[in-house]
Amino acid sequence: MREKSLEGQASARERGCHGGRPKVLDDDMIAYARSLRARGVPVPEIAGKLIIPIGKNKGHHPSIASVYRILGEDGSG
Repeated sequence: MREKSLEGQASARERGCHGGRPKVLDDDMIAYARSLRARGVPVPEIAGKLIIPIGKNKGHHPSIASVYRILGEDGSG
């Protein structure tokens, strides 16, 4: 059963389908958040300036935890 499941996942990857939840923040939003943080803007204020472009939370602001997570990925947070 496990082998069939892994084969199906590999087949889906070849077709360009990826599992998991979609990303909340795109690359442009991440770059904007990092530039704001470099200028000393507090993280809660950065979260208030970002708006989610797609998905069920479209039009809402990302959580402060999400912003901390993306800023912490490169050590700039």
